[in-house]
Amino acid sequence: MTHPKPSNAVTVPATRQRHRLRSREWPRPPRKDPHTRVIAQLLDLAGTDSSVIATSSRPWASATFVGARHVVVLRLKGPDNAARAATLAGRLPDAEFSITGHIVADACADERRPAADGSETVMRLSILTIEDW
Repeated sequence: MTHPKPSNAVTVPATRQRHRLRSREWPRPPRKDPHTRVIAQLLDLAGTDSSVIATSSRPWASATFVGARHVVVLRLKGPDNAARAATLAGRLPDAEFSITGHIVADACADERRPAADGSETVMRLSILTIEDW
């Protein structure tokens, strides 16, 4: 078996200038995940006797924005749960969220299911957050 002949080393011409990255070319630091703050503010909007059943968060991006899509399933209990669920569903698209470094671009109630006996209402909410530059 014959071994291939080693080739000559490739040289790169030296330059006297150093390539430096400008500050805008450095990758920006990642932002804190706003998921827990979204949940806390949703519970404040939902009022007393509300609890979180399930949550999920996944990264989201468009051509110009970076953010996350949050899904929260809430349980509202109490004698007025259906009225509170309807109020929350109506207020959610225009609600003001205060999350440092993020903007809530979209918030809506995807699903609202009252229990058969009327003791509780389960809501599935979707929230889109984008990073604020």
